[in-house]
Amino acid sequence: MMRYLLLILPLLFLSCQKDEDPYVGGLGFEEYYPTYNAYNKNWCEGKLQEAQEEFAKAEPQSPAAKDAQKVVDRFQRRIALGDYFSFKSIEELPSDLVWKDGLDEPEDSDPAAKKGGVFRYFTPSFPPTLRAFGTASNNGMRGNLYDDIQLGIVALNRLNSTVIPAVAKQWAHSEDKRTWYYQIHEDAAYSDGVEIEARDYAIAAYLRISDYGNASFFKQYLREEVAQITIFDEHTFAVTFPEPATELGMYSKIGDFTPAPPHFYEEFGPDYEERYNWRHQPSTGPYFVKEDDIDKGVSITLTRNKDWWGNDKKFYRYRFNPDKIVWRVIRDVNKSFELFRAGQLEMALVSPPKSWYEKTEIPKVYDGYIERHWWYNNFPRPQLGVEMNLNREKLKDLNVRLGLAHSLNYDKVIKVQFWGDYNRLPGFVDGFGDFVNPKVKPWPFSPSKARQYFAKAGFTEEGSDGILRKKDGTRLEFTLSHYAVKTYADIMSILKTEARSAGVDLILDGSDPSIVFTSAMDKKFELTAVAWSVQPPYFAFYEYFHSRNAYDEQGNIKEKTNNVFAYKDPQMDKWVSEYRQTSDNDLKRSLAHKIQQQVYDRCVFVPGWKRDFERVACWRWLRWPNTETVKFCPPIVSYPYEHYSFWIDVEMQEETIEAIRSGKVFPEVQNIVEDYRIK
Repeated sequence: MMRYLLLILPLLFLSCQKDEDPYVGGLGFEEYYPTYNAYNKNWCEGKLQEAQEEFAKAEPQSPAAKDAQKVVDRFQRRIALGDYFSFKSIEELPSDLVWKDGLDEPEDSDPAAKKGGVFRYFTPSFPPTLRAFGTASNNGMRGNLYDDIQLGIVALNRLNSTVIPAVAKQWAHSEDKRTWYYQIHEDAAYSDGVEIEARDYAIAAYLRISDYGNASFFKQYLREEVAQITIFDEHTFAVTFPEPATELGMYSKIGDFTPAPPHFYEEFGPDYEERYNWRHQPSTGPYFVKEDDIDKGVSITLTRNKDWWGNDKKFYRYRFNPDKIVWRVIRDVNKSFELFRAGQLEMALVSPPKSWYEKTEIPKVYDGYIERHWWYNNFPRPQLGVEMNLNREKLKDLNVRLGLAHSLNYDKVIKVQFWGDYNRLPGFVDGFGDFVNPKVKPWPFSPSKARQYFAKAGFTEEGSDGILRKKDGTRLEFTLSHYAVKTYADIMSILKTEARSAGVDLILDGSDPSIVFTSAMDKKFELTAVAWSVQPPYFAFYEYFHSRNAYDEQGNIKEKTNNVFAYKDPQMDKWVSEYRQTSDNDLKRSLAHKIQQQVYDRCVFVPGWKRDFERVACWRWLRWPNTETVKFCPPIVSYPYEHYSFWIDVEMQEETIEAIRSGKVFPEVQNIVEDYRIK
């Protein structure tokens, strides 16, 4: 999912359409939450009334009546709960709860790990903000600064997809599995040493709900998918969902939600985004960013808190090992490899075939100073392909979209650019096991079929340049936005050349990755080639395909959402909502298949390529797990460094540097890890 100056509080008139909060100066939580409780009650009552009216209009026992009844029940339960932000005494905690701590699960790291050293790597662009939420916070550096190095309420074991402790040391659920209870570690603290309290989770919700936070996704999600947050004491709280949730369902809904340090947000207010733009929020994890370690446009350095509260906890004691992590801005991946080869970076991702088969065939590899690893993983695949904006006039025609799908020769991209090592992505979703619809397959490249679809759309005349036109002169051309990096430029060049045989002119528009991503979120494109880092255990269809993430209540395009397609369909809205709410795995799987089928039938995404492995070159002092249970890196990880189970062997680093000086060599290492390969 997801992360006091006392003034007189003015009277607010609340409605179901708008939730506004007053500026009270300072954090303002104590002043705000009663107002939000009143708003939330009013909103639920409005939704209940709407559902009752729908039920009254529907034919008895009809599907519409049953759907309306579900909504009626949902909001009646929510209203019966009482306040959204609820505060109770510890004596009111149910006494019959069965607590679980997850400590019987296997550890997904290596006891051989050593603390110390510096890990140096690169990022292609500097982040536009260091804020944990708000405008532009969902940028390419977010994982490096927050998601990958902090702990949520609970965590996902990357060996077997079970739930394990994080900030919460144990958890339990009510009999109906709608309410989940958490007890956090008594010694849990932020990276600045301040103790984490249960109340901080309510504050984290408040900050994202507030208009000042400008976090539209969280504002909507926390209102609709969390029915109540209850604080019992400093270390105990509960979250109630509108529907029952399995343990994995609980994790996917709220497990990675992180608390907010109230002392850090004492200046929260209308100017939040500007005031906090270059402040790194104290983390629940072991790393923090010093103000002096932010070199804008150049690098960001994270420092390990050697007194971190999680240092001796199972699942974390052998992770987060380097004393410092340096993220250096290098826009050219070729330059990054040269800096790696010169010993200025610890690692290079060499998954592309040219990198693996040619660039790493160098003396430092033969002499054992640099080692190569080919590691198969089992992680959901990113949506590498082309997204279409249905708000653009030509793309409103399904025949045009189908024509485009048959015009993009990704098979040639895989053969030429990736030397046949990669595979074609089957659809918008892949890597989620039997939740992936097996009937969805990529459209084959076929200029003749493409022209047939274009003809149905009225593009029947061919100009002297070979590009199709309508009789009124409208040319079959589209601007294709993409990242301005060489690999993408080469891919887009192949697609452009091949598409001309189908009568299409692709106008390539390469820009900085952050610009391309922002334009996609704001739906300011025709065709774009962006991809998201998706997370297990379930795909989040709602954010990509629900119409409320495409248009506001006035019908205007809604910016800063993942529904880049401007997709709007009542049936899809129903499916993605039910998928998000249900804890029935069979129903969830069935809905996932229906959603994927409609995405395919409406042809809003042309699947590109995927790989089920990563290839890494690293200096021999960068060490990786090698135990009975963990080979190189646990399988449910995207890029291996993101798990932070590697370590720097400082003694081996000194030995290697001295060996290079003296001419001593080591055995060449090419390590292929197939333990997690899906056959």
